[in-house]
Amino acid sequence: MRALMTTISFWVFAAGLACGGYVLVRDMVPRLAESGAGIAAALPIIVLAAAVIAVIIWALDRSHAQIRSAWALAFAWGAIGACGLSLQINGFASDAVNDVLDDPGATHWGAALVGPLNEETIKGAGVALLLVMFRDRLHRPLQIFAVGAFAGLGFQVVENLTYAITFALRDAQSDVAGALTVTLLRALFGFQSHWVYTGFFALGLALLRSRPALAALAVALSYLMHFWWNAPSGDDPMVALALILLKCAVTLTLLGGAWWWMILEQRRWLQGAITTPEAAELAPPAELATLPTRAQRRAGEQYLRYYYGPAYADVAHQRQLWLIRELTYRVG
Repeated sequence: MRALMTTISFWVFAAGLACGGYVLVRDMVPRLAESGAGIAAALPIIVLAAAVIAVIIWALDRSHAQIRSAWALAFAWGAIGACGLSLQINGFASDAVNDVLDDPGATHWGAALVGPLNEETIKGAGVALLLVMFRDRLHRPLQIFAVGAFAGLGFQVVENLTYAITFALRDAQSDVAGALTVTLLRALFGFQSHWVYTGFFALGLALLRSRPALAALAVALSYLMHFWWNAPSGDDPMVALALILLKCAVTLTLLGGAWWWMILEQRRWLQGAITTPEAAELAPPAELATLPTRAQRRAGEQYLRYYYGPAYADVAHQRQLWLIRELTYRVG
């Protein structure tokens, strides 16, 4: 942490957190006090949904070089810095849209026009700062996607909280009913939202130097998926439900495709990394040859388990993970 505090990017990051935190405290704390019962009922669901998504992000990051401190800072940026700054900027941008479109256009399309542009840019700016702060350890697309996903998850948690507060105050019958209704709906149908969008933005940042065309596509998809999710679905409930399900399916399909590409890219990179001089300094060729794929690593472990026993296989497994981490840091 001391090393990070010597960088300009850290202090820009900290300033963003401070500004965002100020806006959140100013705008949310009074409303939070007014909807205490509703928030008390909705908060466990919000936390449980976030925990499930955090486990999914952890499972998707197959780089074996996770930087947990970067995950925590990314979550903090999404929850505090990005949410607070977006809350402030979205107010100005919404006023501008209202002036240009008037009703009903502004009512129907305001969220789709304002939210993606402001929110993805601000979340992505925080991720970019983290990539600079952790530039000696964050190199692989899988790693960087996870950092972006945690930034989006932080944003998603606080946004769900703000929706719970808003609907608790709107419901004339029961704060609890209003908060629970919107929280359950967002948990069921919006679970694949911000963490996926910002993960794609982060993936674009990861590919910016090596594959600019793919980088542009990933960043564009982050904006487009968010725009499509916010776009109006019509007044017919059945049509709206069908569109929501379609949006979920498309988002998850794009996520699956991106993840599979990142896995293949990780394997391709490892196949090249084990032939470098840096790899030769770490382990003999026979051991390095077991690293590129999960099947090869397991085959190496099973060989040692058969001939030397489980203890040797366990040591080999830990050493394989260590070698992958070291190659990530040294070769990148």
